[in-house]
Amino acid sequence: MDEIEYKLKTNNSVLIVNAIDKLISTIKSKYQPAEKQKFALENEELKFLREKCSSENTLVSLTAYQGLLALVEFGVLEIGHTMSTVITLLPTAHNYSATISTMAGLLILDLRSRLIPGQPYKCQFSLRSPVHPLISVLEKNKDAEDDVLAQMHALCTHPDYKISSNSLELLRSVFFWLMCNPQQKSASIRPWQMLLSLPQTTAQTSILLDCISCQQICNPALLERAFAAYSAVTDTFIYQQRRDYVMALLPFLARISNEMLKNGRDPRACYSLIERCFALEAPVLRTVAGFTVLLLADNLTQSSALYLHELFNLCLNIISKYEYSALSLNAFAALSLQWLHLPSYLTTNALKVASSILDIYRDTNKEDSGLYMPNLKANKIFQTLLYTDGHLYKMFKVIETWERLRDDPEKLIQWFNQLIKSNHNLKIDILPFFVGIIFEKRKEEFDAVMLMAVGVIIELVNVKKDLSVTVLPILMYIIANDPRPSVKLECLKGLPLMAMSKENVPPIVNVLNKLKTNKSVPTSVVIMLYTILAETQEENPTHCRASSHGLELVSVISSILNKCTDRSGAAATSMALCALAALWRGAALAPPGTWRALEPRLARDSRPLVQISLCKLLEEIPALRVSSPEYERLVSDASRWLWRRLAEAQHPDLADAACDALAAFKLEDFKLADIPEIYRSTVRLPASHCKTPADAARKPEDVLEYIPCEVWSEVFRCSSECAVRGAGRVASALVGAEVRAYRGGLYNTEGRGEPHSYAHLLPSSVLRGLMECFRKQVTSPSFEYSDTVLLAILETLTVEYSKPLPPLDLCFLHEALHRGPAWRDLCFKLAARQTPVSPSARRLFENFLLLVQPGKCSEADIMIVFKNLSILCRGMPPNTLRGPIERCLGDSFSNMCKTAGKGEEPLFVRLLWCMRDALACDKIHDANRTLLSQIIETYFNVIPDNGMAWHAYLECCGHLSSNYLERMTSPSGWWEVSADALVRSCRVRTVLAAIADCRTPLTWLNDVIDSCAQCISVQEYTLQCMVNALQLAPPDAETTKDWLLQLMARSQIAFIETEDESAKLYLFDVFMLSVIMLSGVWTLEPEVGQVTGSRAVRRALLPAALAALLSRDQWRSCSLQILEWVSHTRTATNDVAMAQCCQRALLALRHTENFASHKIWMRL
Repeated sequence: MDEIEYKLKTNNSVLIVNAIDKLISTIKSKYQPAEKQKFALENEELKFLREKCSSENTLVSLTAYQGLLALVEFGVLEIGHTMSTVITLLPTAHNYSATISTMAGLLILDLRSRLIPGQPYKCQFSLRSPVHPLISVLEKNKDAEDDVLAQMHALCTHPDYKISSNSLELLRSVFFWLMCNPQQKSASIRPWQMLLSLPQTTAQTSILLDCISCQQICNPALLERAFAAYSAVTDTFIYQQRRDYVMALLPFLARISNEMLKNGRDPRACYSLIERCFALEAPVLRTVAGFTVLLLADNLTQSSALYLHELFNLCLNIISKYEYSALSLNAFAALSLQWLHLPSYLTTNALKVASSILDIYRDTNKEDSGLYMPNLKANKIFQTLLYTDGHLYKMFKVIETWERLRDDPEKLIQWFNQLIKSNHNLKIDILPFFVGIIFEKRKEEFDAVMLMAVGVIIELVNVKKDLSVTVLPILMYIIANDPRPSVKLECLKGLPLMAMSKENVPPIVNVLNKLKTNKSVPTSVVIMLYTILAETQEENPTHCRASSHGLELVSVISSILNKCTDRSGAAATSMALCALAALWRGAALAPPGTWRALEPRLARDSRPLVQISLCKLLEEIPALRVSSPEYERLVSDASRWLWRRLAEAQHPDLADAACDALAAFKLEDFKLADIPEIYRSTVRLPASHCKTPADAARKPEDVLEYIPCEVWSEVFRCSSECAVRGAGRVASALVGAEVRAYRGGLYNTEGRGEPHSYAHLLPSSVLRGLMECFRKQVTSPSFEYSDTVLLAILETLTVEYSKPLPPLDLCFLHEALHRGPAWRDLCFKLAARQTPVSPSARRLFENFLLLVQPGKCSEADIMIVFKNLSILCRGMPPNTLRGPIERCLGDSFSNMCKTAGKGEEPLFVRLLWCMRDALACDKIHDANRTLLSQIIETYFNVIPDNGMAWHAYLECCGHLSSNYLERMTSPSGWWEVSADALVRSCRVRTVLAAIADCRTPLTWLNDVIDSCAQCISVQEYTLQCMVNALQLAPPDAETTKDWLLQLMARSQIAFIETEDESAKLYLFDVFMLSVIMLSGVWTLEPEVGQVTGSRAVRRALLPAALAALLSRDQWRSCSLQILEWVSHTRTATNDVAMAQCCQRALLALRHTENFASHKIWMRL
């Protein structure tokens, strides 16, 4: 050993090599195969050799490492053990180059040992345990990257084909660590250059796509690094003329430019790269040209003036050189208008180019017929990358669906109705699509879609105020250039709403003033627009509030009222009065002064439309009341005018408007003198006011401060037929206020029995007047009151008030029961309402229930009982109700098949609807609720789930208490679980999840999901049933988020406990469907049935849906749980498609904070 030590210190390479050789020979001579493990740990020469590997002398350490490698080749040392030894020497290593070269040699030996003929090589190392040795070096010493790259290049270009052909698989994790590590803020471009310099093989392409798809373009800290990678890859493909790859990367370059603008970076390098791509002169690029322009259009809302010229130039060059879809140019031209609308010296050159693009749009009249998106999707590279970017996928999918449906107007409208109901986040993401639709030049059948698109962009301004600057020029352009009146009108209606931004107010007012001056639209429309502008509110500057600037409209309104006095001006006058109502509500004008100015001019106006608008204006007065003599006079004048309109009304709409206005007043607001003579002609002074002949000679209206009760029956009798129903609404409002004021003592009849009349109520009581009139006309009929009037009075008495009417002996109702079906219905309804407080009403109904026998009574009598069931269940005991209900339901169910084909709804179904209404009423007694619930439960297994009664039965189930529902529908409580029973349970529970008024409605789905996992035949059906519940669930509610997390937890347990592949795939289907529905991404498909019916569609939508969901503030907190769950699920089954879907989902979520901080990226 001394000699060896001496030679190693000589610094002579020949002697050093000779010394190490002697050391190797000594080790070989002492090697005992039987004690291999012990020898490797305890042999002194071997320890000495390892020690020399860490020598500060570069030559010694390099030669010592060669010695270790030689011992492996001789079979003295094992490859794995030696690799571990080399890794443990890293902290003390001085010569990293020697360490890395030794690792490379060991990797080659390991590769040779693992090659099996006919089978692909799979590297044992990864980003996680066991960590690749070269990654260990890089983690210990970042300066070793050059040496690592040199060895990687040597391996990839190794002269032995077996080594070079498998080198990329051997180094896959190292490439991934070097090029995709998000925790490295700055990374060298050299790994990309080295990988791109290698021969084009399947393995090279695979690593390249995997690494490029992991670039975090939405992370501001990694954006420049991501662009550098894309730039290196794209430049190489351009040089190599690999057109398919260039075509696939172009949309992603457009997306990167968008993210650069969002994060304040200069996008011009990206624009230049896109320009170079399109300079390839490749016909295949026409497939992606339009889509790239559409994505670049999104930049127009975020670009600064500095980068605008390059953006417009790029777009102009693309559309000048390649074929493109009209929709793409539409979107770009539409979004360019915001810059043309507000020109600046800073944008002079850019706007010249923008004007050229707009001219091209104007001169182009082609209709799209090409299927660009399917052709783009046929590109395998694009398809691989597409699912890794949620925003890009949403834009791609919406255009793909548009291309599929654009020539089928019916399906297109159905899809658009679905799309416009999606959440605002999704609609903002695809805003270029909507504005492109608005600029479409298509036939008349397309108008409905265009109007919906206009409505969407106007709606989005309320969500995101800044969009008003973008949307206003679009609306103004359409108003100026579109020939279709319906489209112009829709844009005009939206124009005032753009006043959400203060900068938009001057151009809006300018347009409205021109419309008013030129008389190019009806005056009523102009007034409507001014009214909308006055009502448009904004939180900060109050430039559009009635209280601030409402007075500016007064002169305009006054001018209209003065000019529009003929019949043709009725609409304009009506709109002007609506504007006055808005100004009253905004406290811009005082109602008393306004009415004093209006009354001489309009009080006697004979135009019905104007009178109706006046009624609506006066309806505002009670809500604006203040305590002052001026307001008291206004209330009196208004009520007098309204009463006169009611008395003279011959127009049904006018009568209704006057009655609705009167119903807003209090009884104390009315004076007898205000009531028209026709209604108070029968009023006589009470005896208390007639003590002398002179007193008796006075007029009642001069003496009485109240309206006597007998007036109210005259209001019904003397009003025109078209006003009777409206009079009932006025009376109902006043009786309701009267009943609310009654004290409990009035309802106490103990010891004195029920009164025979309401004479004990106040003389001004509306209820007293109506009931006494009705009672007298029933017991002693006269010809003064028609049946129509009496039925209207009776209907007013049967209205549901806050509590029953005071007790009254209702025996007189027997006289009216036989006067016709309408009389019979209303009399029993009045008796039902009075059963809680009136013994006579209770007796009347109990006797009637005894007579309700199926087969012996009419169907109308059965319906009377059930129509009033929600009322009866408040005051009748269950024992009284049980018999009639069970008998009627049982008989009607048994006869349902006989009446099914007669074209009318079977009696059983109608009875179920009545049961539903009773269960929905929260005022029924608990004992009666129990009775109804028990009866409904008995029909669960009897009613066919495909029969006509099933829908009504489901509605009933929606109002049962949870204990009954659990017993009926929970498979965990059944003796036997069958497919048919599961279908029933699923239908009931999914309805409950959609309508249940509880904190966590989606929990109703849990039992069904768990049970159906074991029953393949009903799995797809249950997904169809769940859709409605998931659509109606509040997506951002805490309870919804908790439910999804619980679903994931239960699924993860099931993945561990079961070996059934179909159960695992079903649970994953439920998760996919839930995420897709809650995120709103399902609306991008032509119809929701494609989401529930195709697992492939769900897999395609999931990555974008997860990215959309976790981008919301309410869902960010659970991003880690979802990332962990998706990562675990990827390996939970043997299904390759599911693993690929999870992989894509993880890539789509790579921009979340937890993806890097919890090293999710290392699991890819």
